[in-house]
Amino acid sequence: MTITLKEVPSGTDLTIVQDWIPDIIPEDACILGWQQSLLLLELLVTPEILD
Repeated sequence: MTITLKEVPSGTDLTIVQDWIPDIIPEDACILGWQQSLLLLELLVTPEILD
């Protein structure tokens, strides 16, 4: 797996390349897993703005 972070004007660009996924694991399951993980990461790094 290769994870690349690149600074961009709007924040950080994240690129993930996952090689060699066993045939028994459906590709859709990997995509869904990454999407869920990144949504949880967003909750951790997004500041809470109090009124």
